[in-house]
Amino acid sequence: MYPQENKLSAKESKVLKETFQYLDALEAKKLKLDKQTYSRYSNFENIFHFSFSGKKITKWIQSRIKNYSMGSTGDFIAYYNNGEVVLGKQFFLLSKLDRCLVILHEARHADGKEYSHVTCPDNFRYLNTRDLKIHPSGKKGCDSKEDGGYGVTASFIFELGAYGYLSQAETAYRYNSEISRILEND
Repeated sequence: MYPQENKLSAKESKVLKETFQYLDALEAKKLKLDKQTYSRYSNFENIFHFSFSGKKITKWIQSRIKNYSMGSTGDFIAYYNNGEVVLGKQFFLLSKLDRCLVILHEARHADGKEYSHVTCPDNFRYLNTRDLKIHPSGKKGCDSKEDGGYGVTASFIFELGAYGYLSQAETAYRYNSEISRILEND
């Protein structure tokens, strides 16, 4: 059911499986937001072309990522390279939600070079929510497309909040953090 994990230790494979089990359990329930707010901010179906479902998201990811390995990731938590996601040590210290976000983000990179990152401005003042030691300014850590890696994760986070998996405060914080990495075209 899961992509090849033969390049991970047994402990790392267990963490990855737990991440997908968490994701698989997410389903659309009754909306916890008013329909006007939901209609204004939900972009999930426009990006994924299906309604919110953890199992469908897992299939979406698995259609793009074939292998996982553990390795040096430099200034990143993970990176995508030719069907494989290399996970850094920091990945295994994240919460299940943050691990899902990392994998979802990396899966978007599999859709082509148009989803590659662009350089964040030198004066980029936002923190990396998953690792405060990672400073995006001046590095290829931003997106120029609303449906890039950060747009994908923002849409996912919004759905989590809309269906009550996250509080309103956590939804806004996480959503705004992801959206801040999408540079507006002038």
